[in-house]
Amino acid sequence: MADRPTLAFACSLIGGMVTFGYSLLSINGWLFMYSNSGLTFTYWLWYIVGFAGIAAVEALVLFVVGVACGAMIISGAILQYSGLKPKVRNGSTIVLIATILGIPGSYFGMLIGGILSVIGAYLGLTWKPIEGEMPPNSNQMEGMSPGNPIV
Repeated sequence: MADRPTLAFACSLIGGMVTFGYSLLSINGWLFMYSNSGLTFTYWLWYIVGFAGIAAVEALVLFVVGVACGAMIISGAILQYSGLKPKVRNGSTIVLIATILGIPGSYFGMLIGGILSVIGAYLGLTWKPIEGEMPPNSNQMEGMSPGNPIV
């Protein structure tokens, strides 16, 4: 195992970027749903899923939830990269919860973003640091004991 969960970080970060980016772009599709331009792809997709009759306020709420969950996934990925076991676990938990909460707002991260986020969360939750190595940014001095002062 590595001293940092790099693969978990990469999967979560890319998944978060896809989810965040798609959530930003989805408001354009929702606006087309209420225009007179006809049946667009987004409207068709929402119609199949069963949300074609949603109001503009509900679409705005879904937009805000999708963007917020995408930002939370990216924040969780940054926590994962710290290399400290509690922060990696917390970051992975944030990524997993934000991915689940963001399903309606971002079409599960346009599928690929959601899958990458779940994989990144799983890898982060199962990551174990290398035993015997000091965590990054640790200021502990090796060989120090209370009876042996450094002179």
